[in-house]
Amino acid sequence: MFNNFLFEEKLNMSRLNTFFGISCFLFTFLIPNSNFGQEKLIAGQVVTLNNDVANVLVVNLNSNKSSITDSLGLFSIEVKLKDSIRFTAVQYQTKTIIISDLILLKNSLVVNLIDNIINLNEVTVTPYNLTGKIELDIDRLSIKPVITSSSLGLPNADINKMTQSERLLIEADRGKYVRLATIEDQGKLLQVLGYATLSVVINTHKIMNKVYGRTNSLQDRVTRDKNMELEREIITKFSKKTISESFDIPEPNIDGLLTYCISQNDFSELEQAGNTVVIWEYLKARSIEFKKTELLEE
Repeated sequence: MFNNFLFEEKLNMSRLNTFFGISCFLFTFLIPNSNFGQEKLIAGQVVTLNNDVANVLVVNLNSNKSSITDSLGLFSIEVKLKDSIRFTAVQYQTKTIIISDLILLKNSLVVNLIDNIINLNEVTVTPYNLTGKIELDIDRLSIKPVITSSSLGLPNADINKMTQSERLLIEADRGKYVRLATIEDQGKLLQVLGYATLSVVINTHKIMNKVYGRTNSLQDRVTRDKNMELEREIITKFSKKTISESFDIPEPNIDGLLTYCISQNDFSELEQAGNTVVIWEYLKARSIEFKKTELLEE
């Protein structure tokens, strides 16, 4: 009798343990995760190589909520677990991040964006029937001249703005070395000596600048500035790549070719030429000479 009682007690305890275990299992696995489905405001930052991080669009694709980065790339947006967050900007590749438990735990998100490199397909310019060879295409183009203040005949249209070197040169070399005294000079002499006489005025300012080499130095600066400006115009008109392909000179050596051209006495004459064909023919002739020199690097 007593043994039967003990057996029933053990059976009841076993059933109770089984019920408790099943209840714990249901509570653990069937009750939804408290973070799942609950929105949370997180802070984040967009990072790029060139630090152009402003105005990146941040969109939660699940809730359609959006934000935009400030000048430091900072943003904040409401998310929940497993939401898809998309980052979009014209200059960067689009990127999508899935919200994980770790992101929610840290309550922060750092996103690295990659530059969006756009590859353009090769195009052919047909309106002018171009061949792609600049020495031929220049003659084939019949483009009307650009309307400028000079072509319209406006006053002072042909006056060029002087550079700083040109202004300094005029200041250092102004006037004649020796000149006759003017009436104004005679008046000053009368105040000092009490009488006036025929006299000359020596331009010591000009003489000193010439003797100490300041005038020559400024003249060299003016020439150098004009040559550098002409070099920039050449690169703007033709580009280093075009010059390289047309004259069969490696592109890294184009700077050397232009330096060689600048060293020639007739290079400055191209400034007055103002003709694209003339400039191109000059470069073509000098490129042949340049390739025969030791300046061309292999």
